[in-house]
Amino acid sequence: MGTFLRFAIGAVLYFGFAFISPIALVAAPLGLLLAFQSPSRREAMFASICLTFAAGSVALGGAGFARFEAAWVCLLAGGAVIAIAWRPPARGGLVATGLVAVAIAAAAGILLVGVTAFSFDELRWLAARHYGMQSRLVLSAMSRAVANADGGAELVQRLEAGFNEVVDFVARFLPALVLIQSVAALAAAWALYRTVATHPEGESLPRLRDFRFSDHLIWGIVFALVALVIPGASSLRLLGGNVATFFGALYVLRGIGVVAALGAAAGFGGALSTLAALLATVFLLPLVMFGALALGVSDTWVDWRKLAKRAQGR
Repeated sequence: MGTFLRFAIGAVLYFGFAFISPIALVAAPLGLLLAFQSPSRREAMFASICLTFAAGSVALGGAGFARFEAAWVCLLAGGAVIAIAWRPPARGGLVATGLVAVAIAAAAGILLVGVTAFSFDELRWLAARHYGMQSRLVLSAMSRAVANADGGAELVQRLEAGFNEVVDFVARFLPALVLIQSVAALAAAWALYRTVATHPEGESLPRLRDFRFSDHLIWGIVFALVALVIPGASSLRLLGGNVATFFGALYVLRGIGVVAALGAAAGFGGALSTLAALLATVFLLPLVMFGALALGVSDTWVDWRKLAKRAQGR
């Protein structure tokens, strides 16, 4: 039941905060993972279905923002192929292989922007237009729903201002948000692969309390801070903001893993502690995020989990 609950919560979060076609983004690497091994007939059929669906989503994507979505699905699938062949999870670690796949896809995307007429300004415009249209649809439905209610017009105005802020944020930081979603998509693909494959290779997804990655990634935070404080072109600050958003999300997750590990070491666990953590996150979100980020970054040098085990004499 616990595994099912974690999967359900993860699925809601993933689909709720998806910026690229979520099913295709999971189906493509899942089909490739199944095809990489010596698949049985059932596994080969499942892989064919996944890859066919992903290919159909790419081919029928259309123009505008959908073309960017299709391109990114292809880039992430290609990055996953190269990462698995170059650094298999069984040798290099599952988290490291996933991050390498995302890094390869991002590098290929930057290269394509450099050699084609497409630009990051155009991507920002497409994102603003795409999500702006979606927000207007929601606002239109809300306007009809509260048309005869007292204070309905004021509520719609507040919602419109809030939506505009969200759309502007997404348009500015879409590259980082897509990278974060891609990490989640690869994790989902790996979890499904471990479920579908008869004899899956590699290890299971790490528990949250065990989540960590190479300490060398701290240089991503350093680069982001340097790019943000150096006076100059706005494009450099925009790049720094995206880098900071992506690596910040990774270190926040690492910090949450540290909290989970320290809580388990102290004997806190179960549904009550999960509920308390959820309530703290909802009502104290900025404080929780900042604390988790601080713990995640400082874990690079301190290694809080190792320190806790040493204090317990293990």
